[in-house]
This record gives sequence, C-alpha cells and structure tokens, in this order.
Amino acid sequence: MEGSIRVLLADDHPLVLEGLRYRLEAQQGVDLVGVVSSGQELLTLAQALQPDVVVTDITMPGLSGLEACKILQETCPDIRVLVLTMHDNEEYIRRAVACGAAGYVLKDASAEQMVFALREVAAGRSHFGSSVSRVLLEEKEGRLTQRETDILKLMFEGMSSRDIGEMLAISTRTVESHRSNIYRKLNTNSLAGLFRYAMRHGLVELE
Repeated sequence: MEGSIRVLLADDHPLVLEGLRYRLEAQQGVDLVGVVSSGQELLTLAQALQPDVVVTDITMPGLSGLEACKILQETCPDIRVLVLTMHDNEEYIRRAVACGAAGYVLKDASAEQMVFALREVAAGRSHFGSSVSRVLLEEKEGRLTQRETDILKLMFEGMSSRDIGEMLAISTRTVESHRSNIYRKLNTNSLAGLFRYAMRHGLVELE
C-alpha cells in the first residue's frame, strides 16, 4: 500500500477498538499497521514500526495515551498523534496539546469527521473538533468555560469541592482542577479577586 497513511491504533475497550479498526480498514489510503490496548504497548510498537500517525485514547492501563504521546514526541518526533477520546474536559484538552498531540477528536464524531482529522494530521496540519476548538479559544482569551462559571457560582454559595462534584456528577479532583484554572485565568489568588470578577459579570448579587 505505497503512499498510504500508516496508522497505529490504541484503545483499551475491545468493542470500541474493533469498531475503530473496521472504520480504518475500510478507508482507501489508510494502512492499519497495528492495534494495541495499552499505553506501554503503544509506545513499544510505535517505536518499532514508526507509523505516520498514532490514533490513541487517553485512559488506558498503566501508561496513559497522553503519557505515551509525550514520550513519542521526545523520541520519535516525526510520528503524529491524534487523540480520539470521550473526554471533552478542557483539562484533558490542554494536557493533550501540551504533550504534543496534533489533533483531538471526540468519539461521538462521525466516521467522516474522524477520517478527515486523520488525514489532516498525517498531512502535517493540526485538527481539533469544533467543541475542542471552543475550549482552546476560551483558554487563549482567558475566558471561563461554562463549567468553570458554574463552579464559580457554586463556590460563592459556600459549597465545598466535594459538594460541587456531587452536584455536577464529576470527581472532587476534577473540581479542584477547575478551581485552579479559574484562579489562573482570572490572574488572582484570592476570593476577593474572584468576587470582583463575579460582580462585574453578574454572577452574584448583593442582597
């Protein structure tokens, strides 16, 4: 398959992996050179086969997809990495970009969108889905995301990170990550600074 995009696929969910494998093998110009289900397997096989593109999930046993991505960028910089995941959390997106991922697509994307992203990444360009691009734009402009705004409101209601997590159905650790991002984006380290922002944007009202 001369001229084809050589792809290594990594995902730890058997049904998802099989579905992705079927999608990729059905595409002309795509040569699926390997399929793995862990970050360490991904790293080992990628270094051995030198594919054009690695398509990887984030959460996998042992070494995560992002950790493998970071190591690959250091040891095999010519290998492009496309993250394909269910995580639309801005923290994961930022980490993926920081680790050197060339693209980030959610698993609910259509087959056409996924293959388009793959071809863009293989061509040396970057590709991020629309929802991912929105998060990156908000990060660049220092704006709070909707989730961060919701958490800020709950903070001013006196709720702890644990209570906020239970209300929003996310982990306490994720809430703490959002809180850190809020302080960083608003360039403050005090509740007074957060309160001034909240007042200016109508997020809280004085009784």
